[in-house]
Amino acid sequence: MRILYILILTVLIRFSLPAQDTQPPVEIYLKQGNDSIRLNNNTVKLKKEPFTLIIVYNQPGKYNGVYVNTSFTRDYYKMDPSETIKDLNYLPQKVYSEHKFNPKKELKVNPEFFQYFGYNPDANWNKFDRLIKKNGKVIAYRKVKNFYLVDEKENIPIEKMRFSIYMIFEVINQKTGHFFNKEVYRTKAKLKF
Repeated sequence: MRILYILILTVLIRFSLPAQDTQPPVEIYLKQGNDSIRLNNNTVKLKKEPFTLIIVYNQPGKYNGVYVNTSFTRDYYKMDPSETIKDLNYLPQKVYSEHKFNPKKELKVNPEFFQYFGYNPDANWNKFDRLIKKNGKVIAYRKVKNFYLVDEKENIPIEKMRFSIYMIFEVINQKTGHFFNKEVYRTKAKLKF
């Protein structure tokens, strides 16, 4: 009888707890031609042709942006998933200013700084070519034709790219006041040309 009581109590506790969300806050894809690949800690071999980054915001309103580091070096890329991103509390301050709606179709390349691929749900601005709201999600498209080397102030068309690109994608919970940013999601990808 005691075992039955413990079993019933265990079941009641289990089903009274809130369900854990197993879906990540974002999913990131790369589309080139007819091929679409989910970026999830993998290496992607690309043609020297434009491609599109697709970010699916699974929890819009809660998470409306992704911090992206694009680099020729592996500083962020080589970090173990259990390691905290260096300067996590300063990530929002390490973001390049960008034009609305991605007019230059570029990724900025720098080993230290980030781009913020975000949108404002209450205003008509974002860092993408287009946004689609579908089934409670926001799907954002960002076309890439160029790599802008920030330190060199040089723009390299994708057709002339000779080096691999290392990218990390970071979603954080931002706190006001004295920072206390918390990492929510991280993935990475190596792009080979």
